[in-house]
Amino acid sequence: MKVGVNLPSQFPWESTAAMLEVYEQVGFDSYWSPDHILGVFHPELWSETPLSALAADPDAFYDPFVYGAKVGTMTDLPFGISVTDATRRGAADLARTALTLNDLNPGGFILGIGSGEAESLLPFGYPFDKPVGILEDVLKDLRSLLDTGKMADGGVGRMGLPLQAEGRGSPPVWVAGHGPRMLRLTGQYGDGWIPAWWMKPEEYGAKREVIAKHAADAGRPAPENALLPFVLFSESQDKAAEMFDAEPLGKLFGLFAHGHIWEKHGLQHPLGNDSQGFVDVIIHDLDANDLRELANQIPFEMVKEVLFIGNSDELATQFEGYAKNGLEHIVLANITGVVGGMDEIMARGMELPTLKNTLSEL
Repeated sequence: MKVGVNLPSQFPWESTAAMLEVYEQVGFDSYWSPDHILGVFHPELWSETPLSALAADPDAFYDPFVYGAKVGTMTDLPFGISVTDATRRGAADLARTALTLNDLNPGGFILGIGSGEAESLLPFGYPFDKPVGILEDVLKDLRSLLDTGKMADGGVGRMGLPLQAEGRGSPPVWVAGHGPRMLRLTGQYGDGWIPAWWMKPEEYGAKREVIAKHAADAGRPAPENALLPFVLFSESQDKAAEMFDAEPLGKLFGLFAHGHIWEKHGLQHPLGNDSQGFVDVIIHDLDANDLRELANQIPFEMVKEVLFIGNSDELATQFEGYAKNGLEHIVLANITGVVGGMDEIMARGMELPTLKNTLSEL
């Protein structure tokens, strides 16, 4: 299995420079950056969160495409976006940027794309009523531009940049598909599949087969199968449970679980139990005092349905199930320190390279 890792992707740059130096020694296969404007922490609660020791503002995200160009001067590994959306950037802009980064970065570029999330769209005036429809239209033209250099309508719109970078080929498009329509689009247009929502390994395998069928029907090869898990290293899952109880604000990651998971635990999601979690939660819209109270009600078991938690051995066991169901390229988003802060980050320093080495052998 290939193993990639998300870079810090936030101000200050020195955090990325320090981590990149370490990661180059670990031997990852790819580097990635999310495309967020707002983050997953409420700004009024940030100072009460252990991770605030690392950054003054939880929403200080760099533009990932500009950031990727900078990272490309420091490594020969591929750089990818995990992921952007089709609402803020149209097909021509995405194609030009992808071709540019694929040409300039020695390791090439992977364009991760999905239908988007409310937190990066609605607060900034972008529509979010038909995100999958917008994505389908963009993917049609994006695929045509990257494959032929021309828009799908056959008009004069074209790309003058080389479609193939020497030794690297065309920039692959990885789609963050989850629901039936998104799985179809992944198969029709994607070179890779990079879901981020937690799912059981068996569900992952079933969706992989659906995507492969759609790809075959479209006359395309099956996409590379990836996964973007949010990982929190700890001494053990049991120890993590104690830490989340001691620092309950970390349990607010449970907000990003689907409403039906809240219902299963006998709770009511603040957005209702039809909430899609990551997709529709804008934590900044919620009252900070209400969130403090809510954090104490969220069970650790719900947090484990959003995050992958444990030591490197426990995590390797969890991910082995996905490997058996077709996972080929895992992209680790390390959020260690959400509970425990810098002390926990330092204590778990060797867990990531240990996990990486184990996963590379799967």
